[in-house]
Amino acid sequence: MVKATLIDYTGKGRLDEQSHAAHMLVFTKSTRLSMDPGLLDRIKLKTHAEMTSELDYMAKTIPSSWEFIDVTFLISGVSRPCATQMTRTRTGSYAQQSQRVTDVSGMDVLNTVPVTSPHNDLRMSYDECAKAAVSNYAGLLARGVKPEDARGLLPANITTNLVAKYNFRNFIDLVKARESLRVQGEYGLIIAQMKAEVLAAWPWAEPFFVPRLHAAIELLETAAREVGVTTGSGPGWDIAKAIDLLRKEG
Repeated sequence: MVKATLIDYTGKGRLDEQSHAAHMLVFTKSTRLSMDPGLLDRIKLKTHAEMTSELDYMAKTIPSSWEFIDVTFLISGVSRPCATQMTRTRTGSYAQQSQRVTDVSGMDVLNTVPVTSPHNDLRMSYDECAKAAVSNYAGLLARGVKPEDARGLLPANITTNLVAKYNFRNFIDLVKARESLRVQGEYGLIIAQMKAEVLAAWPWAEPFFVPRLHAAIELLETAAREVGVTTGSGPGWDIAKAIDLLRKEG
């Protein structure tokens, strides 16, 4: 079973492990206004309520400051085709288990024939074919064939291990792009696990995963309440109509 584990992130191992990355976010945003070496120390003195307000605001504004914190995952037991999909995201950094010099005959082969298939023998046939291919691969290695030559016999769906690193901005973009019913099931599962791992480490990060459309509606609702909504006319009523249109698009 594929598993994504957050193995490193900005602040890990520090006394302020959970909050350090949040402080860095607020710091990098603030330095555009005040270039002060002592600013980070003052940010660390902010109350929980003050930090929550700052982060909620940052989640709805220019995301350039998000690039200053990082997350790194170990993704184990992922199929090679899925790993190929993941590494197409060029804004990440990757290290993948090699087949060229390593004997990978001990790795599993992912069976993607649906469990609900009306013909259960199809899954069995798939497993048998995969087992035979891996067995022939191992046999070639035993007879002195180099892994880089024998690997051509391996099933495409043989699993591998992958290390992936993203800055927070790119990770948020990745999650938003891949949280879709059209995404391959294995990839969708990995994204869900990665997101859960990040939120466990950084609970304050939840607002950053909210789609921009939802954030825009929230801002408009706040503005409408401030100017007042008069039935049938006025800026508040126009804002309310715009909100309804956005909801229908979403």
